[in-house]
Amino acid sequence: MRVRTMSFAEVWGDRIHYEEEGKGKAEEQTVLFVHGAGGSWGTWEKQLAGIRGRHLVAVDLPGHGESGGKAQDEIAGYREFVHRFAQVLGLKRFVLVGHSMGGGIALDFALTYPETLAGIILVGSGARLRVSPAILGVLAEGRHPLASVKYMYAKDAEEKILDQARKEMEQVPPQVYESDFQACDRFDVMDRVASIGVPALILCGEDDLMTPAKFSRYLQEKMPKTSLTLVPAAGHMVMSEQPQAVNRAIEDFLATL
Repeated sequence: MRVRTMSFAEVWGDRIHYEEEGKGKAEEQTVLFVHGAGGSWGTWEKQLAGIRGRHLVAVDLPGHGESGGKAQDEIAGYREFVHRFAQVLGLKRFVLVGHSMGGGIALDFALTYPETLAGIILVGSGARLRVSPAILGVLAEGRHPLASVKYMYAKDAEEKILDQARKEMEQVPPQVYESDFQACDRFDVMDRVASIGVPALILCGEDDLMTPAKFSRYLQEKMPKTSLTLVPAAGHMVMSEQPQAVNRAIEDFLATL
């Protein structure tokens, strides 16, 4: 029987929270999940609950969720955190999954530490992650960009889902979002992704307005070992909107490695 465990690790002197599923079998493939801007491990709750036969780890980045430390304003800072976190957990070779900003972290990681990766999975992400000046302006005033929530889900998303997302956003300090979105806005590896040689799966909701499908198609065109899955009836939060389709695509990809 697989048991979910809530764990903490010390990284750079900070107490880092992560959730773990399926630990204990040496032959199981390790998959490390990294959330997006202002998020937490909970982004991946339906993946940890639905994917079987793997060692799954979902981490709260510094300053997020139940982790200590401070949010970073450069993707490179998060990249180095993930590298150190993997070392602390003793992960030798693993699959790195990232959503949105987490996908940017995964791309930068693949460019810097390819030898540690069996593959990467990019969910609702891109090689460049520019942020609307209006959103950055709202954050600079110390307010939450609540108006952006409606762009995070498929166009026919129920209002109760949007209300819950707004409530969750309000639980995160605006300064965390500001750091994360600054990191996204500065991120640009469009001229470098062609050199990424690790196998990659790209997942994107067909209704994603924040990182449109053209971002994913660009990655597919430029990266040599890439497959693309567009998920119907899903927006930017595709992993929670259509978890069965996402989990199936992830499992199929993992089986090829």
